[in-house]
Amino acid sequence: MPKVLHNYVRFTLRILIPSMVAVYVMSCATIVSPTGGPKDITPPKLVYSEPRNLSTNFSGNKLILNFNEYVSLKTPEKYLLISPPLAPLPEIKVKGHSVVIKIEDSLRSNTTYNFYLGNAIVDLTEDNPVRNFNFAFSTGPQIDSLSLSGNVTEAFTRMPVKGALVMLYNDFTDSLPMKQIPTYVSRTNDDGKFMFNSLAAGKYRAVALLDGNNDYKYDLPTELIGFNADSVQPYYIPESQKDTVSSPKDSLKIANPAMLSLNLFPEPDSTQRILKSVMVSKDRLAVFFRYPTKSPSFRVINLPDSLPWSLREWTNNNDTLNAWLLNKPDTLKLEIADRGLVIDTINMSTSMKVVGKPRTTTTETKLKFTNSAMGGKLEYGKPFILTYSNPVKSYIPDSLKLKIIAGKDTSFVKPVVQFTDSIHRHLKINYKWDANSRYDLYLPKGSFTDIYSDICDSTHILFGMRPVDEYGTFSVRINRKDNTYPVIIQLLTDKGAVVDQRIVTTGKDADFGLLPPATYGLKAILDRNANSRWDTGKFLKKIQPETVLIHPKKFEVRTNWELEETWDL
Repeated sequence: MPKVLHNYVRFTLRILIPSMVAVYVMSCATIVSPTGGPKDITPPKLVYSEPRNLSTNFSGNKLILNFNEYVSLKTPEKYLLISPPLAPLPEIKVKGHSVVIKIEDSLRSNTTYNFYLGNAIVDLTEDNPVRNFNFAFSTGPQIDSLSLSGNVTEAFTRMPVKGALVMLYNDFTDSLPMKQIPTYVSRTNDDGKFMFNSLAAGKYRAVALLDGNNDYKYDLPTELIGFNADSVQPYYIPESQKDTVSSPKDSLKIANPAMLSLNLFPEPDSTQRILKSVMVSKDRLAVFFRYPTKSPSFRVINLPDSLPWSLREWTNNNDTLNAWLLNKPDTLKLEIADRGLVIDTINMSTSMKVVGKPRTTTTETKLKFTNSAMGGKLEYGKPFILTYSNPVKSYIPDSLKLKIIAGKDTSFVKPVVQFTDSIHRHLKINYKWDANSRYDLYLPKGSFTDIYSDICDSTHILFGMRPVDEYGTFSVRINRKDNTYPVIIQLLTDKGAVVDQRIVTTGKDADFGLLPPATYGLKAILDRNANSRWDTGKFLKKIQPETVLIHPKKFEVRTNWELEETWDL
């Protein structure tokens, strides 16, 4: 082979073979997205600062906080509080791993400054916050080193409150929390706990606030507030027991036995209001009031006074109205008053909005109802009740057929039937129910007709009465030193909903009788004004809400079992 040709072949192979190999490898490879590894849940950690945290004799005008990763600021205006206050507020910027705070105001001499940034400092990628970040320094030779810890709960439920402000004032003017920002501030964690560090010695007024507009003032009627009746004094806590500013856990180490407890409550507002009005079905209007009504009245503006506009039914505590419309204009203009005072005028369409695909309509509308035998079981000693969706205009009493089923034998009986309400929605069917029998209640088609001429369909309702031995009993013996006022003992579900209650006055026992097997809790309300309900507090009048106690135990009520408990209040 000529030398020139030989060199050409070598050159071609040198270029061609690597290219073919690369194409082959690329064609066989499966392209996938990088997995990225586990999600980062670790917050930034403070590496160093200028000046150092808790340093003394500071005379500069700039703070530099350097972290171990890139950081950013998330709503610093929500969290930032400086005590003593500075005006104007410092300029805060982020530069890579650092947060730079430039102080515009002149600093006082021999003063400890606390810069509280809460959860504002987060990492750049996942927004993991440095929780309850607090930085302190002194312009004098000593730094304040006292602390104060405690917890915040909601006064009625006694559940811990997350994210509540706890504020300390060295001025005891009653209205100060409504007008000025506090001297010191902290924020509760997920468990409702808080801690102050670097406090000066002295007496303070302590106030907790669920701040609705993030201005560190009690200035909205919807905000919850709590206060301590006496002044509080900070104390010394060893450094080993304090929560560090870079802790990845939202927990506080609280060891002092004199920890402060604050209960948040809503201030009473005596102004009656309509919370909501809505058409809940094609003919039924529901109106929700803020408080139970005393003497309500209604006037339809766009109907003659001579025309009846509805049949009405109230909930047990008179705070919700259900009105079945009789003469229904396309738009209802309804003036609502209570105790002679006009509360509001609602102006709403009476047509229902259809969401999604409309259902196929039929020429015949059915009158629907529910019954009190849930799951085919009538609770022991309770009447059988049919509840109709609309008021009943007429029914045929003799049409109801009640059949007793005992093994293979059946017999028909005639129960006592009567409506228990004025608008005829709740029909009570009385009979001497036997736990050893089964019952078949038959309602023929058309036996009930509502005010809109809708009729019920033919229905068989099979049920039995739950026997006594399927229940347990639960009674509570109440021991207390002060018997001058009643105590409301509430039985709760394991989720906290009220099942039943007893008011204990001169006696000592709260007997809840027969109960279905379940897990229950107990709540006690110290009813000091004897009005049979819980009363909230009043901040300016220094009235605390009525005390609520939650029993620390849960109680398992079992079938055919008598349970007794003693509670020392």
